[in-house]
Amino acid sequence: MSLAVARQCRLSLGVDVPMRDGVNLATAVFLPLSEGPFPVVLVRTAYNRTGFSPLPFTERGLALVVQDCRGRYGSDGTYYPFVREGEDGQDTLGWLRCQPWCNGRVGMFGDSYLAATQFYAAPLAGEHLTALNPRFMAIDPWQRAYYCDGALSLALTWSWLCFECRGRTSDAAAMPLLDVPKLLRHLPLVSLDEASGAGVVPAYRDYVTRPAWDEAWAALSLRPRYGQFGAPTLLMGGWYDYYPAQAVDAFLGLRRQAPTPTLARSHRLILGPWTHGVNSTSVLGEVDFGPEAHREDDATLRWLDCLLHDGDPAAFQAAPVRYFVMGANQWREANDWPPHGVQFERWYLHAGGGLQAQAPPTEGQDRYDYDPDDPVPTCGGNHSVGPYNPGLYDFVKPGPWDQRAVEARADVRVYTSAPLAEDMEVTGPVRLRLYASSTALDTDFVARLTDVHPDGRSLNVTEGVLRARFRQGLYHPPQLLVPGQVYAFDVDLQVTSQVFGRGHCLRLQVTSSNFPLWDRNRNTGADPAMDTGGQTARQTLWCGPQHPSHLLLPVMRPCT
Repeated sequence: MSLAVARQCRLSLGVDVPMRDGVNLATAVFLPLSEGPFPVVLVRTAYNRTGFSPLPFTERGLALVVQDCRGRYGSDGTYYPFVREGEDGQDTLGWLRCQPWCNGRVGMFGDSYLAATQFYAAPLAGEHLTALNPRFMAIDPWQRAYYCDGALSLALTWSWLCFECRGRTSDAAAMPLLDVPKLLRHLPLVSLDEASGAGVVPAYRDYVTRPAWDEAWAALSLRPRYGQFGAPTLLMGGWYDYYPAQAVDAFLGLRRQAPTPTLARSHRLILGPWTHGVNSTSVLGEVDFGPEAHREDDATLRWLDCLLHDGDPAAFQAAPVRYFVMGANQWREANDWPPHGVQFERWYLHAGGGLQAQAPPTEGQDRYDYDPDDPVPTCGGNHSVGPYNPGLYDFVKPGPWDQRAVEARADVRVYTSAPLAEDMEVTGPVRLRLYASSTALDTDFVARLTDVHPDGRSLNVTEGVLRARFRQGLYHPPQLLVPGQVYAFDVDLQVTSQVFGRGHCLRLQVTSSNFPLWDRNRNTGADPAMDTGGQTARQTLWCGPQHPSHLLLPVMRPCT
């Protein structure tokens, strides 16, 4: 904290806030220089309370309170992800309301784990919360966080649990000392923590050895608790983050289950051209989204300033939804999601590489061999690896990157449309219905939508994966495949908003790996945490009247 900042607010860096079990949580308090009491902005973090500048808040007459989560940095107790954040958040909010400098209006904000602390506190907070702003985080960590539609989120889970959060402080600075690409090939996965020099990490072992839906994963899902949220909530997500579809799910769930119509109308959603956080530059990957990309950079400050000073959500943002259309590089507003005017269209896979709005007249097949010892490398994408993951970020960067090297591989099938005669906007959820068979007992199917430019560049837009044993649903018991039998696989490619320009082509990649973002399915059907085997799988993709494999695209059409 600089002396200049200290002169512009009143601060107390060493406040201990007691929890119900006697554990004290280290808390920093920053108050405006004016007379109180004040509205309060609370941040609960696993990443050190000393990293926040209070001036953007105190200059607006808002007190800022930043607290280390249990067992992290200056706080007492033992850290285990998520399990105490609800109760500790509730206790902290109760303490705040009793402070003479708090006027009773309290808001929260934060990215990633700081968003999770809001999610778990909100259902217990009652009248103690006035506004929320969870950004860039999952509402169901089983569906898409530590797993992604059944596949282990290897790079994220390993780096976060084994380096960022295994102790009281971060050990991420040690990651560049390791041969990370080689290390992530270690088998069995259950002992990757020890192989990394982190020792036995209980949370890592716990997550990796629970590769199916169970009571512990259910306890972390927010979906059953939407109706218990009592504060207006601004959700924010990035198209190239891991969680934009989760932000949409939370927004729709909060509106649908809100206890009053007024609260339902108060929730807001912003989806921007970002990865895991609001980008400091308009450039992401190989795309410059232009000056409009920065227009919502201050959304958090405007939201909290408005709501905590008795403003109405409509004064912050008239429409419930605001989203950035990539390709057009402009913001749009909508009253719902997907926006009015979206029509879901089927674009069919044709054997040999075609992608057309017309179904193929005859049956056809495409084949490739997936060898788990030679996986398709992660090349950009929609995920949360960042510079805070040193040693990993160098070769697992998010965002749009040219995919031609990936598409040249023999284990990647590519389906491409004819050049578009006019601009085509795709805004909403993207799905793939894929009819396929495999020689394996279990395998993965990875799908990626790309924008092919006239100069040949193929820039990834959005992607997804499905572990075949979960083809009947993530919340059902896994079932192995019968080798050679044709199944329908529904691959979720999340959500996006992208204009494919005139003369561009739509392209779909289909393959069976994206490593190290997701773990390598060994194709054996064995327990993924313990499997040290592996075999090559022959994958057959079916296209035709009997097996109409297709992309379901949300196409924005002019209203008639």
